Amino acid sequence: MTKAKQIREFQKANPTYTAQAIADECGVKRTYVYQVLHKAKPKKVKPVAAQPTAGQDVLRKEIMRLNSEMDKWENISEAKERKINALFEQLRQAKLHHNGLEYVISYLESRLGITEKPNGASV
Repeated sequence: MTKAKQIREFQKANPTYTAQAIADECGVKRTYVYQVLHKAKPKKVKPVAAQPTAGQDVLRKEIMRLNSEMDKWENISEAKERKINALFEQLRQAKLHHNGLEYVISYLESRLGITEKPNGASV
């Protein structure tokens, strides 16, 4: 029996033993035990890429269509948001202008001696 076979069988019989313990029992170096056990591991097989099915193709096309629709709506949303922000800025400017005009009117009324009537309207 070869040392490699002896190591593999001993490890199979004693799966909890460390590499150093196996090396001591079989009379070899620990590095050799690692080499033998590494070669004994089953090889990982990479899956072969299969051709997509008709259903997968339909699903991919639908996903791409929906993604483009989402992009379109995001662009529209961004444009509308910019328009809303511009309108808010116009509103802010109009409020400032209105407040300024109220101040001017109040000043002119005071200079002309015009007083407000009891119902709140000025003369």
